[in-house]
Amino acid sequence: MSATATDVEQAERREVTDLDPEVVRDLEHQFFVLLRRLRRNLAERGHAVAPGLSALAYGVLDQLARDGAARAAEVACVLGVDKGAMSRTVHQLVELGLVERSSDPDDARALVLELSAHGRDRLREVGLQRHAIFLRAMSEWTSDEVADLAATLGRYNADIEAALAAAR
Repeated sequence: MSATATDVEQAERREVTDLDPEVVRDLEHQFFVLLRRLRRNLAERGHAVAPGLSALAYGVLDQLARDGAARAAEVACVLGVDKGAMSRTVHQLVELGLVERSSDPDDARALVLELSAHGRDRLREVGLQRHAIFLRAMSEWTSDEVADLAATLGRYNADIEAALAAAR
């Protein structure tokens, strides 16, 4: 017995009220636990790169490592921080020799940020250490379980983004 197109459409339009409220509360709680753990992890990673380095500064380094050189305003937008916080963070990263900044050739008023060689080295070292901890923590998981978790989180993130965009 196969589902009809109408059955599929109805399932896709399922209301939130169809979800067990206790299950949703449990999920929210687990996301809060994850968020606290992520914040702590970012702060620890920042400190491992350079004592006193903030979680935001680590986020800037990570963003530059992932996407390459970028305008400071673009990085601030991705990370959801204001100009003042970004300016202070960039100053700290430059002072520590982790980031190099230059004027944007297309707009001299804008700054382009790029990881320095020292910044790349520190991120790589810290990343390897943290990756080893992560692998130990997940040593009882199968590759399929990790892939399922990644796919489910990807779906969740996409659905949340779509719902937020629709609500705007």
